[in-house]
Amino acid sequence: MELKVAVVDCLAFGSLGRRVSSVDVVGAGPRLLVGMLKKLGLEPELLECDRALATSLEGFDVLMVSGMSSDIESMKAVLKRFGRGRMSFAGGPACVDYEELLGRGFTAVVWGEAELSVPKLVEALESGNIRGVPNLVFEEGGSVVSNVVGGYAREPLLWSFEPDAESIKGYRHYWARRVYVEVVRGCSNFYRTTLPAVLPKALECSRCGICRRGDLESRLTCPLGIPPGCGYCLVPRLYGPARSRPVEQVVKEVEGLVELGVRRVVLSAPDILDYGRDWLVRPRPLTDPRNPPANLDALEKLLSSVTSIPRVERGDVYVMVENVKPNLVTVEAARLLGRYLGGTTINIGLETGDEEHHASLGRPSTVEEVARAVKLLRDAGLRPYVYAIYGLPGESWETVRKTIKTLRRVYRLGAERVILYRFRPLRGSAFEGYPSPPSGDSRAEALKRFVSSLELSSKRRLLGKTLRVAVVDRYRGNAYVGYTLPHGPVAIVLSDDEVRGRIVDAVVREVRRREVVCTVARAGLVKPPGS
Repeated sequence: MELKVAVVDCLAFGSLGRRVSSVDVVGAGPRLLVGMLKKLGLEPELLECDRALATSLEGFDVLMVSGMSSDIESMKAVLKRFGRGRMSFAGGPACVDYEELLGRGFTAVVWGEAELSVPKLVEALESGNIRGVPNLVFEEGGSVVSNVVGGYAREPLLWSFEPDAESIKGYRHYWARRVYVEVVRGCSNFYRTTLPAVLPKALECSRCGICRRGDLESRLTCPLGIPPGCGYCLVPRLYGPARSRPVEQVVKEVEGLVELGVRRVVLSAPDILDYGRDWLVRPRPLTDPRNPPANLDALEKLLSSVTSIPRVERGDVYVMVENVKPNLVTVEAARLLGRYLGGTTINIGLETGDEEHHASLGRPSTVEEVARAVKLLRDAGLRPYVYAIYGLPGESWETVRKTIKTLRRVYRLGAERVILYRFRPLRGSAFEGYPSPPSGDSRAEALKRFVSSLELSSKRRLLGKTLRVAVVDRYRGNAYVGYTLPHGPVAIVLSDDEVRGRIVDAVVREVRRREVVCTVARAGLVKPPGS
């Protein structure tokens, strides 16, 4: 008898059981889990968190929930709906909060990459004996038992499972959303933060230089145990060094999604310019974020293959990427990205505009390289977005002033938008022990006011312009909500005609802090599937 498994995507659902940010994003992880479970002989069904909370889960034998640390309340609500005491597992970035998840009633927590645990976990489900499953954390006799051995998936295990394209139908309005297709797992930045007192016992970096000048293998571990990567980030610790997915697999997945009606594909990677760099150093791990430079031959093969898919080539489907490390952006790399991805957005991490503070976080770049990357990518026809964070460890009025000065500069150089995040001390990261910035913090408020003014200025540039909008739902009255194609602000579309499920050309009449208000210029003739 096949076990029925509810795979629930709680990513970015926060504490409310509904999307409060990245509302148009569909991540890659849950679809990969569904693909794994199908190949291993189970009967999975993918549900978004809000749907899982609104439906009966009694027909399922097993629950598997994916989320981030900020989503634990939503994960808990799904478990309550399913029922405590039944086989239930939590995974995703929230795995670092395993004590809280186990305390909320989950049977076990899957740590890090699913490929290392799920095959053995599936074997153990029939017997209920999960003790021998690697990278699994569970409770036994009132104590937490950890089978976490760390490590990362290597070939041939890595990429031996394929994400399930069909399960995209489990997402409302999937035809209009940004669907992420994994092309790189992990991150090449194995630098460590040099800020003090970021670990238990107030350990400080000894400046031994191993993570910056040592051989690639030795950079995997720190003599003091400082987690790799930027101090606020968990990607290298959970998912290892950067590893690139074969082009053929990426193309096959994109073709399957496009066939089902997906119109926006994001080639997902912590850094798209890491693609193929690992092939230049193998069998050693790619733990150097600066050398070798971008593998432009591998990247061109990837981009040319994906953009040659007929519906992409015709312009019916948009292909985008997400992040780049600014230190890997050269004239040649920018031109290559612009050749295949012109007119799409691309994200660059600044985090802080103070050069010393920037380096102390564990960033692989310099502030000057961020500014240079913005200009090169803009000149190549892309639309750069810049990330910044307020409330970071080591922040002072001086770092805030320098950040504002740098953001003003990158905005002049062509950054279309600044995305400002609040620092959150993630468990398991180097900055775990630091407090979040208090509400009303004067430095944070100053930075937020400045970024808000930039955001409004950027949106004002859109007044009178025509955007292409995928309309997904009614907002209220004659107003509808939609997503800008290929990517941009959420749009409120005013129309006396029914336009849900259509792609419309809409003229921007008003800008607001979170969205733009438009009127319809011309309705699309095609009603996409899944609407």
